Amino acid sequence: MNFANIITVGRLLFTPIIIWLIFSSYYSLGLIFFVLSGLSDALDGFIAKQFNQSTILGSYLDPIADKTLIVSSILALGYMGAIPSWLIILIVSRDLAILGAVIISWLVERSLKIEPIISSKINTFLQIFYIGLILFSLSYQQGMIYLDMFILPAFSILIASSTLLSWFSYLILWLRSMGIVNK
Repeated sequence: MNFANIITVGRLLFTPIIIWLIFSSYYSLGLIFFVLSGLSDALDGFIAKQFNQSTILGSYLDPIADKTLIVSSILALGYMGAIPSWLIILIVSRDLAILGAVIISWLVERSLKIEPIISSKINTFLQIFYIGLILFSLSYQQGMIYLDMFILPAFSILIASSTLLSWFSYLILWLRSMGIVNK
């Protein structure tokens, strides 16, 4: 296991700590750990590319770590009432649909190249930023009226749009790989 993969595993291990901090109302500390996790995502990718440490294990671990962090945080913050339920349903449904498509492809023995696409990378970044904003808002509740009343609702719509765009893009790629839609 190389250094980039160790960083990714560290991000996986941070996730339960972040969720515990959210449920324990230690939002500031949760925000710090969440930001470190988000930065580790960029760092492990940089190290893997710059120092030729890209591995098959890393290509699977990285998206698993991202999804574990994002979905767990979204569900925890949703449970706390900080994220609208419609957005939680959309985000989790997209991820379950992608997982289902991968499983179906394997079951019918169709080759499916699992690579992040640009809309997915943007979506992941926006979701991480959104979760960070929510944790920031929960940490500093005094004087955050504009954040809570305007910025977070607008970001919810932006996240929903990027999630739908990413979902649709993956659906087209999957339909092409299954031979349902022509290239």
